[in-house]
Amino acid sequence: MSASATLIWHTVVSSNYQMFWLHDPTCEESENLARAFSAASREVVGWATNAVAVEVAADKVGIDVRIELCDEAPNGDPAAELLRHGQIEIPSGSISIPYSLDEAFQRGMELPNGPGTYGVLVFGYGRTKARRLQEQGVHAGGQAEAEANVNAFEEAERYRILLWQVASNPRWEDDEDD
Repeated sequence: MSASATLIWHTVVSSNYQMFWLHDPTCEESENLARAFSAASREVVGWATNAVAVEVAADKVGIDVRIELCDEAPNGDPAAELLRHGQIEIPSGSISIPYSLDEAFQRGMELPNGPGTYGVLVFGYGRTKARRLQEQGVHAGGQAEAEANVNAFEEAERYRILLWQVASNPRWEDDEDD
C-alpha cells in the first residue's frame, strides 16, 4: 500500500537516558511504560499497549522527530537505518511525547481520527553517524574539535513516526478482566 501523510508535526526531543517515547497521555501505567522501555533497551524500539519507546544513539542532545498521520498503511523507506512496525491503542485520541521540548507535545496532540488502534512505523536516520560522533566527542583532542562534534552530533540523528488508524475502537486486553 502507498499512503501519503494527511498531517505532519515536527518536534525536538531531549534524549536523556538515550530514549524517548510516544504514548497516550491518559494511560501512564508504569508497568506498561516499563515494558516498552525494557523492550527498547533490547531491541531499539519497544512496544506496549499504549506506548512505543525508542532507544536513540545520541545522548543529551536534541533529536528531531517528525510524526506523520496517514490515511492508510504506508510503505517502508529504503533510506532509513531503522525500521520497526507495530501498533498502539490510543483511547483518548491524543498522543504525547513527554521529552519533547514543545509543551504542546508534552501535554498531548489530538489525532484527527480520535480514539482507536493505530498502526505505527518508526524510521530512524543517522544513528550510525550519531554513534560515531558521540565517540569522537568523548575522545576529541581540543575544545574546538569537541564543539564541532557536538554541533554535528545534534543534527545527525532523526526519526519519523508514521501513524494510521486501523480500528476506531481501541482494543484493551485488560478489559476482559473487569
